Amino acid sequence: MSLAVSMNSSIVRLFGWPVTLLYGDPCILDRWRWLRRHLQRGSLRTLDAGCGSGVFTLYAGTLGNEAIGLSFEKENNEKARTRAKALDLCNVHFMHTDLRKLDGIAAELGTFDQIICCEVIEHIVDDRKLLASLAAMLKPGGRIVLTTPSEKHRRLVGERISESEDGGHVRWGYSRRELRNLLENCGLRTVSEEEISGMMSQQLTNLCHLLGRIGSRYATLLTLPLRLLQLVDIPVTRLVRYPFLCIGIVCTKPLSVEGNSCLREDCGSRQRTDG
Repeated sequence: MSLAVSMNSSIVRLFGWPVTLLYGDPCILDRWRWLRRHLQRGSLRTLDAGCGSGVFTLYAGTLGNEAIGLSFEKENNEKARTRAKALDLCNVHFMHTDLRKLDGIAAELGTFDQIICCEVIEHIVDDRKLLASLAAMLKPGGRIVLTTPSEKHRRLVGERISESEDGGHVRWGYSRRELRNLLENCGLRTVSEEEISGMMSQQLTNLCHLLGRIGSRYATLLTLPLRLLQLVDIPVTRLVRYPFLCIGIVCTKPLSVEGNSCLREDCGSRQRTDG
């Protein structure tokens, strides 16, 4: 275990789970505030597909869920496991997984009552295949809580388009109609749509990215007092008509999934619907 991971673990043990929200950019806090309204408590099985450093997986564990986080980054998994141990969350587990090949391990993972998929599909070329795999792993009556950038958002510092799935975005974002169509083609029914992360959060994130060139710890410490501005993020954003960063969608899997077109082999040939 590296010294940095050990120190982070001590901080998490001392201040509890919520301190992990401060390690990432300010928009993570916005997504958690949205997520906590939709993620269910109790002894449910929860999958966090593309969990990053495991912030939301840990949160699901504190709700009593049996939570599994999937990440392609081994360093992130190391951090997440160490934090789970520091918090005594025996019901939380992390796996090193390539989501592009999720269908190959679906049987091993089993089915889930709820699935978190935050800021993931914009990094995957075959987003339809990933969503089809997630839908197949969702129990009938279960829900997927998903966030992804809006196509109308203003570019953040360092944001780029990648053609090789090397960690950058492969598309700038989605329209609401586009997301609904993708999910409906996978047999899922959209029940809630919201906008997440307004002007204040985005500008703080830009500042974090700029300061991060010096060091991530400096970025966190120097911007910490400014995060109070997020308390007025939504009203200020609407007042000045600034575009929100993300779309948050909650969708459910009907008890009957007959006619689920996205689980068919020809799903990948469907054209994207613009909206």
